[in-house]
Amino acid sequence: MIILISSPILVRDKGISPEDYISNFEVEGGKFVEVNNYKTYYIDVNTESENTILLLHGFGGSSTNWLPVIPSLEKEGYRVVAVDLKGFGLSQKKSNEDYSHPSQVEFVNSFVNKLELKKFTLIGHSMGGNIAIMYYQEYPEKVEKLILVSASIMDKKEDNTMKVNALKILDWPIIREYVRVVMKLVYDEDRISKTFKSAMYKQVEIEEPLFVNPTLFKGWEYVLIKITSSRDKNVLTKPLEEIDVPTFLIWGEEDTWVPVSDGYYLKERIPNSQLEVIGGVGHLPMFEDPEKLIISLKNALEG
Repeated sequence: MIILISSPILVRDKGISPEDYISNFEVEGGKFVEVNNYKTYYIDVNTESENTILLLHGFGGSSTNWLPVIPSLEKEGYRVVAVDLKGFGLSQKKSNEDYSHPSQVEFVNSFVNKLELKKFTLIGHSMGGNIAIMYYQEYPEKVEKLILVSASIMDKKEDNTMKVNALKILDWPIIREYVRVVMKLVYDEDRISKTFKSAMYKQVEIEEPLFVNPTLFKGWEYVLIKITSSRDKNVLTKPLEEIDVPTFLIWGEEDTWVPVSDGYYLKERIPNSQLEVIGGVGHLPMFEDPEKLIISLKNALEG
């Protein structure tokens, strides 16, 4: 079986507005809000509950990636909030802005303050896991529990000087513009879909808006260029050993993007952390086997 990312509506209309795109789907609790002069999309359900979960997606992802698990978490009595990070998903994309992880942390905190969230369980997938840890390290009083799903953690600076300098060249306007034009020519819907497929071990059909193809929206290439060139900023500046909050690690046993060995590494480094490995899935358990992920999330939330 091969993955089919079904695209029934408007998928080839490059430059469609996020508002027009999402209007074709019914997403419970989906809405836009202004955060730090960025029009930001998020999902917010069961808003009366005092037990809040905040979900952060991975690189190239969106809040809608969490739709397969949100209803089950809502049924457990949680207020569930999922946000499109600055420049990702349906949130606004601007050229020549800072999309590094520290910048995303401040963006998330402004979003948290906007919604008046006081304390919550923070769940991050892949890149969102690194941002989640960084957020906890800056605002520990707001996080009561960390849950990291196939987290792509950056706790060591890149030691390849040539590679670091090459990435910094992307900050040069003329180089950045050249790369931007090339990217728009090379990265089409099909290539993005194939890249997405490679993250999964269990090949499944995924329909919109669970997967939102970033190339549909104006400015996506600026975000990719800027976050790539700021890679060195994304390294954690505080030791993992100083994490002093219940931490649960969830990993796909067949993950080839962020191998399960990284999960065992984090378990060794983060005090009193717990690791649960999900068999038969890769880097995207919310798509490959949401039922298994829901069980693991419930175990972590109750643990």
